[in-house]
Amino acid sequence: MEKISSKDNRKVKEAAKLVAKGGPASFLIEGHHLVEMAAQSGNLLYYFATAEQPYDVPGYEVGEAIIKKLSTSLHPEPIVGVAKLSINRPLQGKRVLLLDRIQDPGNLGTLLRSALSFGFHDVVALEGTCSYFNPKAIQSSQGAIFSLNLLRFSEEEALALLKKNGYTLIGTCLEGASPLEGFVFPAKFALGLGNEGKGVAKSILEQTDSNIKISMVGIDSLNVGVAGGIAMHYAAYLNGKDENL
Repeated sequence: MEKISSKDNRKVKEAAKLVAKGGPASFLIEGHHLVEMAAQSGNLLYYFATAEQPYDVPGYEVGEAIIKKLSTSLHPEPIVGVAKLSINRPLQGKRVLLLDRIQDPGNLGTLLRSALSFGFHDVVALEGTCSYFNPKAIQSSQGAIFSLNLLRFSEEEALALLKKNGYTLIGTCLEGASPLEGFVFPAKFALGLGNEGKGVAKSILEQTDSNIKISMVGIDSLNVGVAGGIAMHYAAYLNGKDENL
């Protein structure tokens, strides 16, 4: 294990640039859990740690100062990794999560985690959605990012791809939508969730096959991460069985 003592080391500087500009070819991950998930999926390129780890990739022994330089956490774990991820692979499953301009990386990560939990293995982010490789999104996903098929397209490209592959498009909105309770999802569909402030774009809702809403009292909307989790869980486990709600 090569030892690095200077924060000005070339390898450290290269990794530090990924904090703000990570992408599919290389991005930073923090903590034992995420590094292990990356290693298990074959996506770990190398790591920095205060002690050697059992991963079959290059490792660099560093002190706490370098870990803090590479971390976005106030109290980071003593390991940071650099990983890669292939995106825009062909659609693989019968449930797709379509994300329209989700801006908060915490919401994005939460949605990715829920998508994996409820069998939405394909996630399509439209232009305007924050990066999959934002450090907060990666952290919030709790490693789900390594088990999902992630895609990013323009609205036009995404809708054309979904229609070409036979997905029924289900939107989410408040006006003119069917209650989620009792709604029967088709065998193959894409569920669209929208921007935190504006919801799903009108141009998308005009092309959906159906639109749904979550019934609620006392308030008129939910955080998109919460709403997405409810809708995905319903589609996965309670589809059309409103007596179980």
